[in-house]
Amino acid sequence: MGVVVAAPALVAAGLVAGAGYLAVRGIGVLAGAAGDRLAERQSRGWQAADRIARAVAEHRLLHDQIARGQAQFGALITPPPALGEVPSPGGRVERAEQWAAQVDAVLAAADQRFRAEMAAARTRWVMNEVAAALDRLPKPAPVPGRPRAATAAPAPSTRVAESLRRVIGRMDGGVPPHLAELLQKRAADALAATSEDTQLLLLDDLRYSVDQANEKVRRRRATLRELTARLAGYAGPAVDDALAAISAADADPEPDMPGLGRRVDAAIAATLAPMVRDYTRQALRESLEEIGCTVEEGFEVALGRTGLAHLQRDGWDDLAVRVRSRGTDAGAFHFNMVAPADGETAEAEAVEHQWCSAVDQLLPALAERGLQVTTTHRSQEGDPEVQSVDPARYPFDRRRRDQHRRRDQRRHERELPR
Repeated sequence: MGVVVAAPALVAAGLVAGAGYLAVRGIGVLAGAAGDRLAERQSRGWQAADRIARAVAEHRLLHDQIARGQAQFGALITPPPALGEVPSPGGRVERAEQWAAQVDAVLAAADQRFRAEMAAARTRWVMNEVAAALDRLPKPAPVPGRPRAATAAPAPSTRVAESLRRVIGRMDGGVPPHLAELLQKRAADALAATSEDTQLLLLDDLRYSVDQANEKVRRRRATLRELTARLAGYAGPAVDDALAAISAADADPEPDMPGLGRRVDAAIAATLAPMVRDYTRQALRESLEEIGCTVEEGFEVALGRTGLAHLQRDGWDDLAVRVRSRGTDAGAFHFNMVAPADGETAEAEAVEHQWCSAVDQLLPALAERGLQVTTTHRSQEGDPEVQSVDPARYPFDRRRRDQHRRRDQRRHERELPR
């Protein structure tokens, strides 16, 4: 259909038929598997665009984690890799696929390196903390005449050192800094114990705490990746703000995940809103033309810009149907019959009947274009009301009406007795 639409919200529409009011609400654009956007995304081009968006999001998350690691350990942590120029989603599919594959490999290697560097840096920090703690212990008073013995922090046993490396190495790089420092402090306290058995017992208890922290990080990261994936393929200020909030949540000790999900929903809705409106107007025009109506030139533009557009059918002459988009609800459309103030409306009842019949054809035509319609009110035919409008604003050619008038006048003159 030319416009990508996939929104969970309903787009309202209203119709006025003939003399009465046909209010139709809920021209809802189908979402998920029923939407055009999903169908388009299954194509190779959209898959490549999604891979690009996901790669950029993964890079953002890894970049933030590495930045936090550098803030704690400085040069011990390698800077994150640069993405380089991100290919346009609308560019060559082959280049986009190749770029995404390369970035995936680079990010995987960078993530593995970051985890190893963080484990080594944390182990070093723990050992330094233990040495500093031992150095702060009271020193024995010097004995006169006896040389002062050199003091050094006792090195942990091989079993303890190996256990320490395993426990610290298990800690995910995404563990929030305050929690990581707390766990590192517990490791230092474990090494300060007086016996090897106590050290191993404390480290084993710490391993359970590290696993709990890692599981919490994995759940949070899975949620953040899911939210990021939902934004793939969208662009705009609201989407940028939502992505920034996702990055911030990765470092937040207690992120508001439900609130973040609502923020992503709002960003998608804000991004889709103009596309949904454009698509609804396009589908309305196509459906009207399909059932035999003639719409004024620039129908969609007029409806979007001024909220007014018109349609006709053959033989209606001075009568037309005005489409109005209500300002309070950009997706609500109302239709009513109009005629120039100097026009003839003798055929209004017949035109009303034709228009009401056309509405019965219009609703299925809209449904075929993926729009759901719910009728809230529809008046009965009869005693049509026709709104008078400025002849200068009547968009259809009235020359045919004048031709009919002249033809009828000549016929009448011929029939007059001489």
